[in-house]
Amino acid sequence: MSTAQRVIKNTIWLYARMAASILVNIFTTRILLQALGASDYGLYNVVGGAITMLGFLTASMSTATQRFISYAEGQGDRDRIKEIFNNAQLVHYGVAAVTALLLIAAAFVFFNGVLNIPDGRETVAMGVYACMVFSTVFSITIVPYDALLNAHENMRFYSIAGICDVLFKFVIALIVMYVDTERLMLYAIMMAAESWLLRAITKYYCTRHYEESRHTEIRRYYNKNTVKQITSFAGWNMVNISSAMISLYGTNIIINHFFGTEINAALGIATQLSGVLMGISANLVKAITPILVKSEGAKQKNAVLNITYKSCKLSFLLLSFFCIPVSFFIEPILNLWLHAVPSYTAIFCLIMLISALIDQIGTILYQTISANGDIKKFSIAIMIPNIFTILATFIMFHFGFAPYWGLINWLIYRSIIGGIIRLYYSHKISGISIPIFNKNVMLPLISAIVPICIITSIIQLLNVNWIIALIISMIVNIPIYWLVGLTNDEKKTILNIIQRNKHNAFTTQN
Repeated sequence: MSTAQRVIKNTIWLYARMAASILVNIFTTRILLQALGASDYGLYNVVGGAITMLGFLTASMSTATQRFISYAEGQGDRDRIKEIFNNAQLVHYGVAAVTALLLIAAAFVFFNGVLNIPDGRETVAMGVYACMVFSTVFSITIVPYDALLNAHENMRFYSIAGICDVLFKFVIALIVMYVDTERLMLYAIMMAAESWLLRAITKYYCTRHYEESRHTEIRRYYNKNTVKQITSFAGWNMVNISSAMISLYGTNIIINHFFGTEINAALGIATQLSGVLMGISANLVKAITPILVKSEGAKQKNAVLNITYKSCKLSFLLLSFFCIPVSFFIEPILNLWLHAVPSYTAIFCLIMLISALIDQIGTILYQTISANGDIKKFSIAIMIPNIFTILATFIMFHFGFAPYWGLINWLIYRSIIGGIIRLYYSHKISGISIPIFNKNVMLPLISAIVPICIITSIIQLLNVNWIIALIISMIVNIPIYWLVGLTNDEKKTILNIIQRNKHNAFTTQN
């Protein structure tokens, strides 16, 4: 199976997961907001953010484990894969223990003046925190199995598990809606149980299908150098991920400190909407990443560069196809989606969507840097604008600026300045040519996005129902993406794949 076919097959599975997530989350969020109320929903987000902020441990370790397994896959070394998996298991058990201690210690800080918790809700907030600690610590021990699925490009099981995840969460929301007990506490307990169940299923599946995970032999495969490589990469990746998460959650805490939990609810909704839309292009990134790392492991440098250029452009175009129309019609979308829209939600969503578009290019560039393995200097450099976001936000709020300035700072420092840093280090570490990048990526993107924004703004002014206007804008913009955004070679590749699939379908029917 060719690289393009593998990417498309995996992406289709991931889009099935995404479609289910979007459809179910639309109703789940509305039900939860109605069942819990804006204050409790904001409280869950701010307490959950405290766990998420420390959850960078899981994210960084997952990236490290997947990177080394995919790299060994590219080298074709099966024994090396077993060695990496077993040593990763050892590392994750240690990280789980350290995380438990960190989260317990952090609770004394969060619940003693840092978080602005409504009177009488302190006990419930601590119960929510405890449930999330349980879920986070257990999830760390399952990270090597998730990494194994990604390295083997098994997006089918990943997508099916994701669909089950959102359906379980929808059922939980319905249960919370129709009970008379403490709803927020019940919701936290059921979410922790649901998280544990899905991760147990993932572990069972991997042990049944992948030899390297079937028999854990840590003593046999223990290698000090391998542990050092994984922990070193994960440590610097942790600096990168944690600074970004601290930047966002730091902004969330500062907003909570100056404006209270209802504005946190607005930020939580904006973050969720942005996350759902970013999932559209993130699916493409997820499908491409193991192929990118395997190409690096096989020393196919030209393939790595070509995949990077094409992926930066295509992932951005894919996200913008949904993001731009949604941005122009954000207020009616929120009014339809939510029973009551918290203040500042629309402006928060707009800024987060713009930031997501800019970040999309940087996401691919970071994957290219990670595939090389040398991320130390990059991780230090990217930390600086992330920290500046928090400092600038606190100073501006202290002098009376509106809440949305927190996200404007996020857009300027993390997305724009951070994007420039990613481009510089992808050139320095991975050999990305900046002139070729500007010609093959930035120029087509600008040439496509400018007319699309103009056309969408004109359609917005039409005297028709906004849903019809939204659909029209998406349909009208398709030819621009095709004519301006894609090269002739990319068009031929897409047409050949469509033609091949049609032929296969016709052959199967006969």
